Amino acid sequence: MTSLEEYIHKNRRKKLKFYSSILVIVIFLVYFINFDIFIFINGLPDMLDLLKRILKPNFSYSDVVWEALFDTIQMSVIGSFLGIILSIPFIFLTSENVCFSKVVSSVLNRIFAILRTIPSLIWAAILVSVFSIGKFSGTIALMIIAFLISQKLLRERVEEIGENILNSTLAIGASKIQMMKYSVMPELRKHIVSTFFIVLESNIRSATILGFVGAGGIGQIMWRDLNHLRYDNLATIILILFLLILSIDFLSLFIRSEKKIVKFKINTCCNFILYDYLKKIFIFFFVALMLFVLKNYFNISGERFLKGILQGKVILVRMCHLNLSYFPKIISGVWDSLLIALFATFFSGIIGFVLSYFTAYNSSPNKYVSILFKGLINIMRTIPPMIIAIIFFRGIGPGKLAGALALTVYTSGTLTKMYSEIIENVNKNVEDSIRSTGAKKVGIYVSGLYKETYPSFIGILLYRLESNIRNSTILGIIGAGGIGTLLNMNIIWRNWENVGLIVVAIGLMIGTIDILSKKIRMRVK
Repeated sequence: MTSLEEYIHKNRRKKLKFYSSILVIVIFLVYFINFDIFIFINGLPDMLDLLKRILKPNFSYSDVVWEALFDTIQMSVIGSFLGIILSIPFIFLTSENVCFSKVVSSVLNRIFAILRTIPSLIWAAILVSVFSIGKFSGTIALMIIAFLISQKLLRERVEEIGENILNSTLAIGASKIQMMKYSVMPELRKHIVSTFFIVLESNIRSATILGFVGAGGIGQIMWRDLNHLRYDNLATIILILFLLILSIDFLSLFIRSEKKIVKFKINTCCNFILYDYLKKIFIFFFVALMLFVLKNYFNISGERFLKGILQGKVILVRMCHLNLSYFPKIISGVWDSLLIALFATFFSGIIGFVLSYFTAYNSSPNKYVSILFKGLINIMRTIPPMIIAIIFFRGIGPGKLAGALALTVYTSGTLTKMYSEIIENVNKNVEDSIRSTGAKKVGIYVSGLYKETYPSFIGILLYRLESNIRNSTILGIIGAGGIGTLLNMNIIWRNWENVGLIVVAIGLMIGTIDILSKKIRMRVK
């Protein structure tokens, strides 16, 4: 039996080991990313000067922005909706604890993991090459991104469902399908709503990047203003995007708080039958409305669609013929992209952990602090990483350090948003049980809410690592280092054989991260 003294010594050794590991990681990342505090301090005046110019919006430009913003919202909502709807059947086929075959779930997860490695910009560039510039290509690209993101996030939520819940349903004679309907779907429903808003926000930001290759939306005018150094116009776009994402955030919070507009008192059999009948009518008209909207939205002829498919086939065949002689050139790019992603994920994890305490309404000191920090993280998430990188370029010059810092700012906002929402979904009993011991707000957060959500926090951190690898490739396009520079050059020159090899290299990198992240998630579960 362990004595109290042994337990204290063991606990101290454990903490010493943990903090030593953190210190080693910090030294490793700071050294290889070439972080120099003096360069950063010397560059601050220039960065603040550019930031000051960006903070002066040209309100007369808003008329131009609204039209493009409407297109972006259309693209993002339709792309997110279709992506999540398409992902639901595959969630049941890829979740190991509910799928009928572990082989099937494993094979499908591998395929989706490979597809997730392809940055959104590549999807858009290929689709623009196939179907020409415009909203159609952009929406399909956003749908693919939404499908892949929601499939991963929702699958992880299903795999977190306890075996006892699933086994208890099967024990009363329920089939696998009945188990999914009555045990899995109720647990999954609230995550579907929050995932939709996460994907929607992600798609709105992605739309600003897709404009770079002509995929329509607000991104096209953003890149035009950036090339013409119209920072006042850029400020107007960022301000409107911020207001849009803030509105989505509050809408998400309202819906997740389950404040039903119409309340049904289901306390009799007749009420239940009426409720079930009205629900079916609502679903029928909703599906009919969506089909009508989609038919009018995707205004593309069958002939043009088939022609695009044939063009896509040519590009795909060329991408499959990998130019292996190009491989030595991409090794250093892959290494730099990996370092940028690791740096941003590690430091944003620390920052996000602190910010989440102030942001979640059930852990924050009070609701005004929570609203203030929700606004702050929305600003951090709204400004595209490419714009943040350009601000860092002004102070510390192009390179991987600027890319790493830009991604750290962006990821801190995104991670805080995702983790604070998970904290807000924690059962209130956990919070009350810790409070009953006399613990203060910080104690409740660290000893109760964080420990309860620790696996989810690690899962989000690992998910952000994968996203940052993709984002680091995109940042490379504007000179932030990494493999993105090579990728951009080859897309512009239509060297699809080299693009194919780069995609494979990125896929191997993210695939390795995915395998490691899965092992880590299973360990902390």
